[in-house]
Amino acid sequence: MGEFMYEREVTPSGVAVEMIYGADEKSAKVWKLFAMQIFSEAEGDYREIAHLENGAPMLDGIPQRISVSHTSHCLVVASLQKTPDIDLSSVNPRTALGIDLEKSDRAQVLKIRDKFLSDSERVLLPEIAEIEKATEEDVNQYILAWTCKEALYKADMGMATDWKEDYRIVALPQVASDMQSATSDKFGKGAIKTADGEMNMLLSSWEFEGHVVTLAFSGKIAKYQPTQSQSQSQYQS
Repeated sequence: MGEFMYEREVTPSGVAVEMIYGADEKSAKVWKLFAMQIFSEAEGDYREIAHLENGAPMLDGIPQRISVSHTSHCLVVASLQKTPDIDLSSVNPRTALGIDLEKSDRAQVLKIRDKFLSDSERVLLPEIAEIEKATEEDVNQYILAWTCKEALYKADMGMATDWKEDYRIVALPQVASDMQSATSDKFGKGAIKTADGEMNMLLSSWEFEGHVVTLAFSGKIAKYQPTQSQSQSQYQS
């Protein structure tokens, strides 16, 4: 037997985020299957996650932009209002949305920092001469940068070709203690290079169950009403 926790909340930026976590004794593969099933049934009607031709996730048959991220025991799904007037297969400021989460202590990120960070972005982060001497705070900052890049990539649905230059961190967000504390005074800034020019993005980050969660979104997105309340339930399996 294992216990799952499900939460649904609207961020201060107006994006709905659903989170499933727990049941640590299950294998990562089994846990993910159960977590996806919980997500599919959580809103009352069954919701199946499908994918566009470019691989971006969507709710099957529903004109609603979503973004998904998971680790071994945590799943998050961010979603916007239904936007039937917009082609969800193309990048548009009204539907530019990406979410990513990563364990805050995953030090392996330091070994690949040159692969995903440009020179201008490295200036925003602590300088590390020797990985072995990196502090916990150093690791946390590079994890934050990684989630920012991943969230920008997902917001653009992976359309750009150069991860270092086409997805740009302009200013790192401050990591809030929880989702509702990730208010506009803590937002960072990013930019996505598109065929039509550069699209400015906002970055919002918070801590959750030993993870850093980062949301990338356009200031022009279709927003939920901020009055929607959090719901939480438990699932036994």
